[in-house]
Amino acid sequence: MRKITLIFQLLALCFGLSAQQELMSTQFMFNKMSINPAFAGQEKYTGFTVMVRDQWNGLPGAPKTQMLTVNLPRIQDRVGIGFTLKNQSIGIFRQTTFGGIYSYKFLLGDGALLSMGVEFNARNFVADFTDPALVATQGIPNDPSIPQGKQSINIFNVGYGVYFNARNFYVGASVPRLIKSDLDFDTNNSVSEEVRHIFLMAGSAFPVNRELDIHTQTLLKFSENTPFDVDLSVSATLDKKYTGGLTYRTGGGRGDIGESLDLLFGFKINDQLMVGFSNDFTTSKLRSFTNGSIEILLQYDLGKKKDRIVVVNPRYF
Repeated sequence: MRKITLIFQLLALCFGLSAQQELMSTQFMFNKMSINPAFAGQEKYTGFTVMVRDQWNGLPGAPKTQMLTVNLPRIQDRVGIGFTLKNQSIGIFRQTTFGGIYSYKFLLGDGALLSMGVEFNARNFVADFTDPALVATQGIPNDPSIPQGKQSINIFNVGYGVYFNARNFYVGASVPRLIKSDLDFDTNNSVSEEVRHIFLMAGSAFPVNRELDIHTQTLLKFSENTPFDVDLSVSATLDKKYTGGLTYRTGGGRGDIGESLDLLFGFKINDQLMVGFSNDFTTSKLRSFTNGSIEILLQYDLGKKKDRIVVVNPRYF
């Protein structure tokens, strides 16, 4: 019975956290469009990015994420189009989201761009109340207030973002979901209410010499009625091919020294293909239950040629 109670608590913890945070990615700097629609059309080639994240390994019901983004080349130097497909699971809950993105860009001279973007998305949210973790044992009846079978709802939303970049730095802000929706599964009992999130991002590049660049990245995450979290990242890129970095993520509970300390690595196989890997080492009290988090990223830039593209804002940090 203690084991069942612990699993319930962990599932509740995971779902409670999911209500406070949007999609989490340690390697957000390689795929900014996933959290800011204004980044669509930032480049002059088509970019495909696949990301798989296994968060809090070893923790029952821990979050898992799979994501595909398609960033189309800029149209007439002004318009960007993109698509996102995200699948997330936390405990007995699963959500699949498809988004279509439109952005418009203002050319400010000297390589600077100001972009504004909007994303329309549709999400299917499923709760599987047949999960064995919810089945009581030792003759204890199930709580009659718990719905039976699988419950699902479809939710439509819209997000907005703004993004400015010059040759060696960028800043951006976004709200992925402007509309707050109830997740009641038509049971007249609201399971949860969506919370509006705000993302602020900024980064700088510091060329040391022709072979070595240093990059700093900051991502601030706000949500209603919760403290804000910050990702502070510094990385080095050698010969525009090899990247290694360290990220400190704030958060956790009282007395913790943050949520995690993350290592990330990137390797460009050629001018079009890049592989990224990150390992998050949990520093909060959750470290007693988990081996950390792992994230793998694959990026393919169709049509990108070394002698054809002048990169205004390098994406390989």
